[in-house]
Amino acid sequence: MKTNVRIKTALLAVSALAMAAMPLRAQTTEARINYGFGGSVLNRDMLWASDFAELSRTHLFGTARVMGMGGAFTSLGADLSSMALNPAGLGMYRGNEITLTPLVNVSHASTEGTSTWQNNNKTRFAFGNVGVALNVYESGSRALTSLTLGLGLNRVADFNNRYSFSSESLYDPSTGALMPTIGDIFSQQLNSWGVRPNTGGHLLMDDLHPSVWPAALGYDGYMVDYFSDGGANPWGVARIGGNASVLHSMDVVNSGSVNEFDISLGGNIKNIVYFGATLGIQSIYKRTAMTYQEEYGYFNTNGVAQSYSGGEWTNLTEQLEMMNLSQQMTIDGSGVNFKVGVVVRPVGGLRIGMAFHTPTYYSLEYTYKAGITTNIVQTEDIANNNGPIRGVQKGNDSPTASNEGPDSWNVTSPMRLMFGASYTFGNFAIVSVDYERNWYNAMRVKGVPRYNELGSEDYKAEFKQNFQATNSLRVGAEIKPLPFLAVRVGGGYTDSMLQDNACYTYAVNAGMPVTRESCYLSAGLGLILSRTVSLDVAYQNVSDKLSGYQLFLSRDYDTGNPGTWSGVYDTSITRHYIAMSLNFRF
Repeated sequence: MKTNVRIKTALLAVSALAMAAMPLRAQTTEARINYGFGGSVLNRDMLWASDFAELSRTHLFGTARVMGMGGAFTSLGADLSSMALNPAGLGMYRGNEITLTPLVNVSHASTEGTSTWQNNNKTRFAFGNVGVALNVYESGSRALTSLTLGLGLNRVADFNNRYSFSSESLYDPSTGALMPTIGDIFSQQLNSWGVRPNTGGHLLMDDLHPSVWPAALGYDGYMVDYFSDGGANPWGVARIGGNASVLHSMDVVNSGSVNEFDISLGGNIKNIVYFGATLGIQSIYKRTAMTYQEEYGYFNTNGVAQSYSGGEWTNLTEQLEMMNLSQQMTIDGSGVNFKVGVVVRPVGGLRIGMAFHTPTYYSLEYTYKAGITTNIVQTEDIANNNGPIRGVQKGNDSPTASNEGPDSWNVTSPMRLMFGASYTFGNFAIVSVDYERNWYNAMRVKGVPRYNELGSEDYKAEFKQNFQATNSLRVGAEIKPLPFLAVRVGGGYTDSMLQDNACYTYAVNAGMPVTRESCYLSAGLGLILSRTVSLDVAYQNVSDKLSGYQLFLSRDYDTGNPGTWSGVYDTSITRHYIAMSLNFRF
């Protein structure tokens, strides 16, 4: 038996529904209820404020030297990662350099109180950094000592991860409380939207809003039915008994990254003041493949699904064994930003740095599609032990909904401000500390698709109400026990972008969970192989905690009362990054 997730709130929510008049599970002929819907499985047809915020989270990869020191490089330089962090660091170059940094990402996820369903691991190979620094000007007598041009490609975000789990909502005959199923949500959606089959008994996807497509697919999969005598709420769950235990399984596979092409110029004034600027051109791609599955067990009746009506339990004619809903979402776009920075060396080995990054101005395209498969069996074959159980598979696929061209999204990411200080102990050691602040509450959605449910002002209000600026602290150190060997360690921590980490846990009309806390530790080595060639290797262990989320939930807009919800899930993702930089100086 699968491990139970936290479903106590779900039991409270659905217990009231058990008392309602119902064809199989829950249906009322009273006035239509105006429901709002939320949870990770629902509302995937559009992008929400939380989706944009999570998309804007950065993690500088860069060279293995920077990664090994925990990214604490705001006041340091002579490294190609400076283009994406503090371009003033380019001014510390006194020659030319080419760097290549391959990167391996191994991620692992765990969800509290659940068991693994498919796979919680994902591995990806990429390049963290490819670039060149060219010393275009140098003078030994003028105030401007040197100028360095930098061209490079830096990975600034990585979306590759996977989390997959199962949990069970176990039916208790002593209470008779219905266990939550997404079929309840589907019938509520169809009732709230006033959807009706056409004269042929079909629901045409092209006539429906994409947010209702999964519910319409539930009808195609014979999970919900239209009951003509149902009054204002004619839709109800079909072929799922009121005595069903529900096994919920979720698999989310994320792929993609944000890569930034940087054009930078850094200068050096008398080896005391270093300055620089970067034009960053980003390409962004994220694909999410989500599968949600329910399996139904009837353990108090030897596998037979029953419905309750008129004070009696009766066997169903057909019963659903399994429902599998798949959804694919893709974000593809580009953005541009500008960075300026300065580093000052007031005395000896002390360096103080500051950098400012403008928001990245994104233009994003989004596509969405869904599909469903169900398995239906004859109840009498189970009840009478008739031997082979007669079963049939049902299902359908939706068309693809696209936000592109004039209907694309225009979004600005948070602006970023960084401060750093470091001290160099001769040629033996370096200690560095960075502080960074990102203003998520200042994000804006400048352009939305024509038929989107929310406008720019709605997103603005949500960013201001639910989000805040994050604080990041990074520390790093480098020690050279031998002239040709450097040993590096580092780490960092970023707090939550949410004012209240639970603000979306019970909210309708919300996106996927966001990272509420991130911390990492790193270590690395540097080897000088010759006068012109060096090799750096680094390892980073990054731990991200996601905000608590539900698979699905509904809430009455008018009264605020809950309808159906799945229970709360807490997922953590651990990433192991291994990077190697090969540097050529000339």
